Amino acid sequence: MILFWQSLINGLLLGGIYAACSAGFSLAFGVMGVVNLSHGDFVMLGAFITYWIFILAGIDPFLTLPFTFLILFFLGFFLQRLTINRLVGSPPIMSYLLTFGLHLVLSNLALRAWTADFRTVQTSYSGLTMSFAGLVIPYSRLATFIMAMVVILGLYFLLYRTETGRLIRATAQDREMAQLMGVKIFKIYTLTFALAAAITGLAGSLISFTFVIHPQMGLPFTITAFCVVVLGGMGYVPGTLWGGIILGLVESLATTYLTAGISVAITFFLLLIMLVTRPQGILGKGVVEWSKGS
Repeated sequence: MILFWQSLINGLLLGGIYAACSAGFSLAFGVMGVVNLSHGDFVMLGAFITYWIFILAGIDPFLTLPFTFLILFFLGFFLQRLTINRLVGSPPIMSYLLTFGLHLVLSNLALRAWTADFRTVQTSYSGLTMSFAGLVIPYSRLATFIMAMVVILGLYFLLYRTETGRLIRATAQDREMAQLMGVKIFKIYTLTFALAAAITGLAGSLISFTFVIHPQMGLPFTITAFCVVVLGGMGYVPGTLWGGIILGLVESLATTYLTAGISVAITFFLLLIMLVTRPQGILGKGVVEWSKGS
């Protein structure tokens, strides 16, 4: 029984990280209709930013989060103005091709700059744990989970409690009507993609505590983000929390009672079931078909 509860706790902590890694993916799709196949590379860059600041400057990894946010925000701003803006109104295949090209560029530049070596962030508190009723919870994972929840709640507050969020949601719901009402949609698109990149970079900084860092880690996180947003509802940002937790629990239980390899197969099987039976997500609020930009 202790093994079961330990697996649930591990899955919950992992699911929070997955949710934070996927929120930006869902945001970009919900507002612009862009399936960003370079999404995981923003996770990779965020992890490397934290790693290098920690190694070179000795700054605690949690204190590197503002640096990560700013760097990825401006990178997302630049990439959106340079490339993504040109896709507005284009067929979906164009976004797939362009963002996959961005993935190849970013991952290979990182490989060129930092080699394929695996790296980890090891702090003085990395190995510390707390025990309760026979259950073990690493402090670093707990702190990472809490910060991931802060990121998700902060994004929710921005979208549903601020004027900027109202403009973003109006653009997502009806681009033409928002434009007629005076909303500068291309500025909203730029802000949205920059914000999505910054949030994803923050998630990358957080996972540097628990995952191995290397230049090719981006694509697996893109796949994970896609699974999470399908579970939670494509384009419905709050749903990423539930999607991430479900995926984390499924992977943790499968790894505990089966094998680590089979957990991946179970994840994709769950994804297939969701796409066939409930493509709008668990909460029924996802975007099933994107047609606003066409």
